[in-house]
Amino acid sequence: MVVPCLQHQGGGVGGLVDGFRHHDFELPDPASAGGRLVHGSQSYRLCGPCYLPPASGGALGEILIVDDSRVNVGVLSAILRDRGHAIRLAADGPSALEVVKQTPPELILLDIRLPGIDAYEVCRRLRADGATREIPVIFVSSLEDGADRLRAFEAGGSDYVLQPFQAAEVVARVENQLKLFRLQREMARKTEDLERANRMLQTLSYLDPLTGLPSRRHFDESLEQEWRRARRQQSKLTLLLADVDQFKAFIEAYGAGSADDCLRRVAVEFSGGLHRGGDLGARFGGDEFAALLPATDGAGAGVVAQEIAQRVLGLRIPHRGSAIQVVSLSLGIAVATPAESESASVEPLLAAAAQAVQRARADGGNRIVAVG
Repeated sequence: MVVPCLQHQGGGVGGLVDGFRHHDFELPDPASAGGRLVHGSQSYRLCGPCYLPPASGGALGEILIVDDSRVNVGVLSAILRDRGHAIRLAADGPSALEVVKQTPPELILLDIRLPGIDAYEVCRRLRADGATREIPVIFVSSLEDGADRLRAFEAGGSDYVLQPFQAAEVVARVENQLKLFRLQREMARKTEDLERANRMLQTLSYLDPLTGLPSRRHFDESLEQEWRRARRQQSKLTLLLADVDQFKAFIEAYGAGSADDCLRRVAVEFSGGLHRGGDLGARFGGDEFAALLPATDGAGAGVVAQEIAQRVLGLRIPHRGSAIQVVSLSLGIAVATPAESESASVEPLLAAAAQAVQRARADGGNRIVAVG
């Protein structure tokens, strides 16, 4: 156990004081005094580490007592250690702030009359610090003065206890604040966990689980943003859509597992054909893929589409339902200049790209059709 070294301000008290037991301070037992313990006025100063473990068992909570009265410290320590709480001590404001910085307690009992920095300022500093603002502070005073109480609460105090101490009242007020503090801490933890889970869900909603590409939701939001940006900048915006040719026949011939593997491999090549940082490739739905190409004209989009088509053909994925016996794509390109568009919506661009893909499929697939 670490024990404190106390001295009277006017002289020594025989060196180490072991544990602040009642006889160390010549205080009556709380039960024999009907639960009422009178306060004393002798001051002390700390000359060493000040940690007092609970009277027995593990600590239920760690409490910092900030008081320059030796007897008050003894009384409060005895009451709270008997309840199973561990105690730390500070005799003035600067010491208290340093203790809290090094080892934040779960609760602080703060004497309203402190030398140097007063208790109100200590409390205000605690509340101004993000690391300590939630720690409950109970002010301790020998004066039943409404103005003192008001100042205490205005400074950020959580509660107020008067001297002479009633042991049952001290315990009730301390443990009530501890319960509230722990409940708030648990609620904050659960809120943080929930926010983390929501962020993860949002991230997952922006990714297609099969291919790992951005999802349709992500693509739609990006398309709206790029449309508005192109409108402001009076630049072109190109949309490229691609379908896997005869994909229904592929599923029937090879099964759902092979179809999923095919889509994953096509997704890798589709996204691999997009080289600019601002381009976005996504799974559009089913066997459809989409690419958003800002500030790109039809000729530039054609180069991109040609590379994607060749990369997919290069996979040489067998496809008995295809005329060329390997997996291929039908690609459609639509180009718009949003600033010149009669519509403020992206729908005409989407419709034009879909029509281009349909024409590519109707013409036998494995080809590129551009409109606009």
